[in-house]
Formats: sequence, C-alpha cells, structure tokens
Amino acid sequence: MAARLLHEAGNEVLVVTRELGEASRVPDALLNPVRGKRGTVALEAEEALEALWDFYPRFGPVRRGILRPVPEADRGVWKGKLEVRKIPHQWLEEGLYLENAGWLETTPLLHRLAQGLNIWYAEVERLEGRTLYLRTPEPRTLRAGLVVYAGGASGAHLLGLGGRFTPGSVLQTQEHFQQARSYGVYVAGHSLGGSYLPHRNSYAPHQTEPHEVEWLMAEAEKLLGYRPRFRSSWAGVRYRLDQNYLKPIPGGFALTGFGSAAYFYAPLYAHRLLKRLQGKS
Repeated sequence: MAARLLHEAGNEVLVVTRELGEASRVPDALLNPVRGKRGTVALEAEEALEALWDFYPRFGPVRRGILRPVPEADRGVWKGKLEVRKIPHQWLEEGLYLENAGWLETTPLLHRLAQGLNIWYAEVERLEGRTLYLRTPEPRTLRAGLVVYAGGASGAHLLGLGGRFTPGSVLQTQEHFQQARSYGVYVAGHSLGGSYLPHRNSYAPHQTEPHEVEWLMAEAEKLLGYRPRFRSSWAGVRYRLDQNYLKPIPGGFALTGFGSAAYFYAPLYAHRLLKRLQGKS
C-alpha cells in the first residue's frame, strides 16, 4: 500500500522483496474495527475505516459487513464501548453487525497494487542506513535515497525494533463464506482463522500443528453450528509493535508491526508516511 501511494504521488519507488506480499499473505483479511471477545474498539478506528474505504475499492472488490455473534450477557459492555465511538453498527438478534467493516481477498489485491511498480525480487541480508545488502546469486549492494521498511516478522531482525512474534494458522475451507462472521475465530471467503500460539521474542517459521486444526474446528462449530470442511492450511507469524507502527529509522522510516490488523491500518499509515515525506506533518 505504501509503495502504491508513493508511486501515485510521483515518487520513484523500488520495491525489494523475496516474493510479492511477503509480509501480508494471509488468504482473506478482515477489516475489523472491534477486536477480540471483549469488544475492544481499535485505536483510530474511525480514521482507519475512512482511509481503507477510500483506498481498497480502487483495486478490487471489498465485501462489506462483519457479524459478531456476541452473547447476550456481554452485550451491555460492548454497547458501552461503542456508544462513545463513531463506528456504524446495528444490534441484531444474532449479534453485532458492523456495517462499515468488511473483508477482502489479499492475493488479487496485491497483484493489482504491484502493477506498474519497479520490483526487485531479492532477499535483504543486511540493512545499514540507506544501504541494502542483497542476497542474490552474486552478492550486491543497493544505495537508496530513502529506505521504507514495510516488512513483517521474517525481516524484523534487520531493524532490531523488538516487538512480539505470534505464530498462527488459517484453514482454507471448501465452503465460501460471503458473510464474514467473527467471534473467537472468523470465517470469510474460503478462510477459517484465528489461532494464536504463545508470543515469541524472535522470528521462527511456523507450520500448522494438529492441535491448532482441532481448536479451529471446535471454535468454528461454536460460531457456525457445524465444522466446515477444509482443503489446506496457511501458517504464518504475526509481528506486533504496540501503537508504534510508523517511526523514523536511520536512513528513512519503518512502517510495520500491525499484527493481525495489517490490512485494517495499512492505508491510514501509508497516507501518514506520504504526508511525512511531503513535509505536511
């Protein structure tokens, strides 16, 4: 998102990545302003919703609406948190309907965002200020006018920013869920997600474990009333920096650490990065 906005603003942009969407490969992404089972309204949710609806529909379909089947006993607390915020919503018999939330398929979006961009497919082995050391068949260096690190968990060691690394999995279901539902786990598109294993202090690759599959299926049964069939799984590591998503680094900026809310916050913070570079904030 940041590369696309910078490119559209007339900047010369070079994207260096091992593969397209390396940090953002979850199959279907929720755009969800009300998080978890406690009804926590995301910080800056109003601004993030405005930014994402202004940005994503230009590059493909975004499915509107998320149903949160909140138990009756918990609805009073949720209502109290929502009444002081400007988040469009309705209370239905089934639960909370967030009409301005939604979900999208990430793979076609990423390909559309990449159209017209200059992309080098290489691994950054080391980053020193504005110099990138690339791991290619013959090692080479690249000097940038400004570096924007927008990678995820696997490259976080390049900056040493700290943060939390949370492995988890998504099952890719045979059934297609047009209506996103989320409570404990979520379903949207061909995805059943929401497993989070204990946090780690550093990155390590993750593979879906049998106990994750069983937990996801048990939670899906609570959410849907049945266990959906699945055909494959996606495993990844979410990288989180608490509320410090855009910060200066030697040679430029780091735009990272959104965890599972990456697609929700990315347009807002990409716009903020652009404004910083234009000297408007």
